[in-house]
Amino acid sequence: MMLPTGRKRLQLTPRVFMWLGLDVFGMLLFAAGAMFLANGEALLVKFPTSIVESAVSLVAGGVLMLIAAANLLREALPQADRSKDKDFKK
Repeated sequence: MMLPTGRKRLQLTPRVFMWLGLDVFGMLLFAAGAMFLANGEALLVKFPTSIVESAVSLVAGGVLMLIAAANLLREALPQADRSKDKDFKK
């Protein structure tokens, strides 16, 4: 039985870049909503302008970050499983 030699790197495919972009957009929405709720100042030019907009952007940003993180893990985990299968075949 051989020990695994190391982890394989995640391949940067267009799907991975799409999920990373969605994650960054979610972080921006989350930060904009949180900053307005904390300080009353808009992070972006004129968004958000009210407590309702900031709460919606906070929740939407959190949901987008969760979706993006789950899909990034889905992209990364099958590659790790395939590398384990190759080690067992040796």
